[in-house]
Amino acid sequence: MRRVYVLILLGLLSLGVLVGPVSAQSAGITVTCDNGQTINNGMEVTVIQMRSGFTYTATAIGINGFDPVLAVIDTTTGSGLCTDDEPTAASYTANLPTTGAIGGTSTTSQIRFNQNSSGDFADVSLVVGGFNNTVGEFLLVLEGMAVTEADGGGDPFSLRLTPGLVGSGVPLTVYMISIPDTLDSLFFLTDENLNAINDQQGNVMGCDDAGNTNLCYGQSTNLTGSSVMTRQGNLGGFQLDAMMTLPLQPYTTLNFFEEQFFNYLMTSADGSTGNYVVAFHAATSNNTVGGTTTDGGKGGTTVQPTAIPTTPPVAQNVPPSAQGVSVTCPNGQQITNGVEITISMRPGFTYTATALGINGFDPILAVRDQSGVGLCEDDDPNAITYTASLPTTGFVPSSALNSQVPFFHNFTDFAEIDIIVGGFNGSVGQFLLVLEGMAVTPADGSGAGAGDPFSVRVTPNMIASGIPLTTYMISTITTLDPFLQRVDSSNSVLTDNSGSPIQCDDAGNAALCWGSSSNLSGSYISQRTGRQLPGFQYDAMLTTPLNEFASLNFNSGEEFGVNYLMTSYQQGSTGEYLVAFHMGIANASGSAANA
Repeated sequence: MRRVYVLILLGLLSLGVLVGPVSAQSAGITVTCDNGQTINNGMEVTVIQMRSGFTYTATAIGINGFDPVLAVIDTTTGSGLCTDDEPTAASYTANLPTTGAIGGTSTTSQIRFNQNSSGDFADVSLVVGGFNNTVGEFLLVLEGMAVTEADGGGDPFSLRLTPGLVGSGVPLTVYMISIPDTLDSLFFLTDENLNAINDQQGNVMGCDDAGNTNLCYGQSTNLTGSSVMTRQGNLGGFQLDAMMTLPLQPYTTLNFFEEQFFNYLMTSADGSTGNYVVAFHAATSNNTVGGTTTDGGKGGTTVQPTAIPTTPPVAQNVPPSAQGVSVTCPNGQQITNGVEITISMRPGFTYTATALGINGFDPILAVRDQSGVGLCEDDDPNAITYTASLPTTGFVPSSALNSQVPFFHNFTDFAEIDIIVGGFNGSVGQFLLVLEGMAVTPADGSGAGAGDPFSVRVTPNMIASGIPLTTYMISTITTLDPFLQRVDSSNSVLTDNSGSPIQCDDAGNAALCWGSSSNLSGSYISQRTGRQLPGFQYDAMLTTPLNEFASLNFNSGEEFGVNYLMTSYQQGSTGEYLVAFHMGIANASGSAANA
């Protein structure tokens, strides 16, 4: 598979330009268009042996403001199309577990294509990069495929691993969504001979019904309630659709001088037939992990993916200090791999902390004040109905594994309260921590340094997860205009290397919100009241990639944190708000601090 490229002639169904040869540079795939535009950090997906007479549509939707450029190319001659900002694709949206809600944008790219070679089948490659070589996340949607009786084993696709893809820190997720509900989607990771790959425990790496741990490998979510736009309109997911997420951190040491691939085979579980859509959620970056790539030799290697257990294992022979923050609950239960968020809390207020597990993660929640751990909770019935849909989490369904603790303190002045979230039996995964009860008030003060302070303690298990730390500030009333800043220990706002303040007024507005963000209209989080609190255009979010902390010495005894101030724009409005932290924990090989 992918040993020999087959000559094709593309029947190009939309305007574009010829592209030059594909090569691989330090971060990703390079494509040069004849108008001078260059993609040099691209990700490549190959439709293996595309049928003649079929028309496919490829659409690249940027996430958090990323502007994708899309190329469809003949893998032998380099002829094909480049396109950017396709008006007919501006209405494309999606809402998937790993992407969250993606709104329509004028920067979406789209190409319709077929193949007119003399043979019945031929390979077609798609390359997605960033406009002016920017980097970021995207969703590549492919339409026009079908499971037919003529398929034999199924439809093969190949995704080429590059340093930029692996170094982005964003797991690679593939979705197979059927168009008729009579098609039961099924796909596998395969070797170059289209044989399904098993993990180290002998488990087949495939997915039938996403969210069913007996039928879907790794961490997945039932796709009911998810959706992706197609040329025929909005396509809803349902319970028999499939998805698979592969964390890419294990592949940072690959030798990229030799081409490396993940191969997928799309078919059905019961011999059913029908059209389907494939979507790839991935990211580009300028990181050059592993060996750099060359454009020599098209042989390539199929990567044997690292095993992803359906139920993450408890770390063996690793001291609790290597996982994160450790606490012992009053009932004797232990959190050995926790993360810690600290709140400076007013007396007379009651806050509620709720931990929602993502993709089956089972969180344990502890609350600690200066006298020690006073509250621990696991699997709280009051939290079962909590759901969320945010840009970085996607749809988070209700779960009996959610944990919740309401808390207050009786000290005479402000007190620091620690919230610790870990995994049941030391398990690892992603979660959303929701804090309710906060308010911007006149008592907060005014001017620089005024507001409600929060601090997230950075530990090796957070960094090892590969999940960026994302913080949301969502107002409960539309008269409050949230304003979120990242600050130092003196509550002075931090700036990046270019001198720009790391702060957010209105998420999704690049002029008012630092880094990658999305307008929070259409997002929501559940509340204790039982209603869903919708986001709106003035709410705020900040995403912090944690690789900037990877070189810290966690053996020094010094603690490291990401500090925030929550207030309102120009401190001109007041009202209650909700804070949510999206993060992950993993088994870290280095030392972490003890609590």
